[in-house]
Amino acid sequence: MDVKDLRLFEKKLDALYGDKPGFTMKRTIIRGREVVKANFLSNNFDLELFGQDQSTYSQNAYLHMIIEHELLKDNPTLKGKVIDLKKQGYKTEPAFCKLLGIAGDPYEGLVQYGIKKRIIKSEF
Repeated sequence: MDVKDLRLFEKKLDALYGDKPGFTMKRTIIRGREVVKANFLSNNFDLELFGQDQSTYSQNAYLHMIIEHELLKDNPTLKGKVIDLKKQGYKTEPAFCKLLGIAGDPYEGLVQYGIKKRIIKSEF
């Protein structure tokens, strides 16, 4: 989420979801930007809410989804392979990177791969 006031965001998250099972919230710095992450269980589904003062269209999570969508569209057989790796405990981005031979930080690596393949533009 694009959040201008992280302190207010934390208060809202706590008020809305603080009583949910497994609720945790932390403020940290990711890639030079302050962020707030909240995790909890709702209807037997693990959720993570992520907020930072940056347009959602420029956030890595959004860029990853765009890149992954294009990769799956161009190569549908990747889907089953990613699912198999996720069953082995991989998160989505590391699974894609393993299959694509991308070394290093999978979150940054996937963005750089998307730029190189012209799936996304480099100004992100």
